[in-house]
Amino acid sequence: MNSSPNSERSRLARELHDGLAQDLSAIGYRIDSLIGDVTITQSVRENLRKLRFTLSGVTDQVRNEIYNLRNEAGQTLDKELETQLSSILLDTEIILEITGQCQIPREKHYEVSRCLRELTINSRNHSGCTKISITLTDGSITYQDDGTFTQSNDANPKRNSYGLLGVSERLAKIDATLIKSDSTYEIMF
Repeated sequence: MNSSPNSERSRLARELHDGLAQDLSAIGYRIDSLIGDVTITQSVRENLRKLRFTLSGVTDQVRNEIYNLRNEAGQTLDKELETQLSSILLDTEIILEITGQCQIPREKHYEVSRCLRELTINSRNHSGCTKISITLTDGSITYQDDGTFTQSNDANPKRNSYGLLGVSERLAKIDATLIKSDSTYEIMF
């Protein structure tokens, strides 16, 4: 991550986030509200949905640019993940181990890192794990923790499933899939 908060890249990322990204989100919420208006015609509703879809694409592009500005251009995925995920685990005793290399296009790094961030937060909050292992290979990323997710670990197990649904949706946007087996998740490209 670009550690200097005073660098031009950091300043630009902040400006994009605090200005343009927030404005785009507000416009999206307004369009969502209009789509739900029962007084509009079906034709107008369909046009608003198309507009909303386009706006979502632009918003994603802005988020990707913010991500790219915040992260060093030549930094490998494993180093990006180590920096980002370590900060999530900072106040815990959970050990993070990242091994291997994964050659995926830079434009997919943002979605992959967001997915692994969600899995890491789930592990931290719900599994009772002491170690998280991420193995990067060409064609896949394997994520595993040594904890056990049980209903007693979380009073609201539905919350966890929404996070995993979001992970699957993010991966679908970059033509990847999530395969779950016990406490192991595999992202396939």
